[in-house]
Amino acid sequence: MTIRALAARRPLEAIALHSGAGAAALWLAVLWQELPQLAYGPICSEAQGLFGHCPLCAPAAVLTVVSFVAGLQLMRLQRRG
Repeated sequence: MTIRALAARRPLEAIALHSGAGAAALWLAVLWQELPQLAYGPICSEAQGLFGHCPLCAPAAVLTVVSFVAGLQLMRLQRRG
C-alpha cells in the first residue's frame, strides 16, 4: 500500500505560493538590512549568524528551497494529468 502525502494540488499550490512569498519578503529584508554594507564589500558577513550570514538568511534560504521543490512537484503533477 502506497501512501502519498499532498496528493491534491490545492495544498501544494498554497505551500508553493506562501513559501515563495515569505522567501521574497525575507530576501527583501536581508537586502534592506545589508544595503549600507553593499557599497563597501560583501553582504551578510556578520560573525554571529549561521555560516557567517545574518539571521534572516537561513529562513529565507529554507523557504526558497521549499517553494522551489513545491513548484517542481506541481509541474510533475500537471505533466501526469
